[in-house]
Amino acid sequence: PKAHDAAPGGVKVCRQPLPTVKLASAKLADQVGIQTAAAIEESHAHELTANADTAYDANRYADITPRVAGFLREVRADLGKVVKQGEVIAVVDSAEVSTAKAQYITAKAAEGLAQITYDRTKPLAREGVLARKGEVETLTALNQAKASLLDASQRLKNFGFDDARLERILKENDTSSFLDVVSPLDGTVVVRHAVKGEPVQAVTPIFSVTDTSVMWLWIDVYESDIADVDVGQKVAFRVSGKDDVAFAGTVNWIGTEVNQQTRTTRVRAELANPKGKLRANQFGQAEIQVGDEHKAVVVPKAAVQRKDDVDVVFLPQEEGGVYRPQRVVAKPTDRGDVLEVTWGLKPGQRVVTKGAFLLKTEIMKGAIGAGCCE
Repeated sequence: PKAHDAAPGGVKVCRQPLPTVKLASAKLADQVGIQTAAAIEESHAHELTANADTAYDANRYADITPRVAGFLREVRADLGKVVKQGEVIAVVDSAEVSTAKAQYITAKAAEGLAQITYDRTKPLAREGVLARKGEVETLTALNQAKASLLDASQRLKNFGFDDARLERILKENDTSSFLDVVSPLDGTVVVRHAVKGEPVQAVTPIFSVTDTSVMWLWIDVYESDIADVDVGQKVAFRVSGKDDVAFAGTVNWIGTEVNQQTRTTRVRAELANPKGKLRANQFGQAEIQVGDEHKAVVVPKAAVQRKDDVDVVFLPQEEGGVYRPQRVVAKPTDRGDVLEVTWGLKPGQRVVTKGAFLLKTEIMKGAIGAGCCE
């Protein structure tokens, strides 16, 4: 029976020694171009790479409509303008606004008159001077007047008038037809359809405002990788053609379905964009950190050879031209040029890089039919 060592992760590594490779001379190593490099310990975290594209943060984006039909009397904002919440960006001239104000003023006067009438009738009816029926009739009229006033005030509130402006309408007997269109949030104007003097409809967007300091990133993660992704993981995004600049963020939502055509699941991340360099609909690569950062021993990819289903590296010995095979357990990293060695090497040990395949062929000459590590 063949003896084995247990490596991390339950991998069994054969303990039967491999033959040491001895070149004819130390000079031969230089002639065939054998090179070595040290195994390096570095901080490492496993990452998942996927295609991604940017979008505005829907929680910080608003399409702005005039709320009434009319004509644009003023346009105070243009593309790129930074606006504050409540700032007036346009003024609409609408007969609906004038009519609503007049109805509110009339309803308020009617409510006041109904209240006075009820206040006078109530004590007279209870003293028997007037019939009880008169009190009921005046109370009914008062309630109807209050309902009409509530309806008229609510219509103006739907247009964006607050309580302070409603009081001003009454105080100034204001029946003007002008309605201010205001921004509902702090942000930048990114869409403009407003043109002074043109007609507008109540629900037709004339501006779009968004806060571009934060952007969304939509990542298409393959079905086979989605189990490794979790909310809160770090994300780095690089725009195609600009690999030197990375935008940092975190995963904040994972889709609940797989696209039938692409076999990918949509994952959403939130990216910081303080200088506004990111724009909506940019395409690139996202790197999701799917594991905790840890210390790892890495070697050049060329140093690790595969023999009998086991990874092997070659350690140069003090005696020139002599190389000892060392079984290791290696796994891929997010860098294409190195592998992480989880078992079998210590930091600082030198391994053969260029020429490692040649050394493997030398030990295979003497191992044909040996059947090690089956």
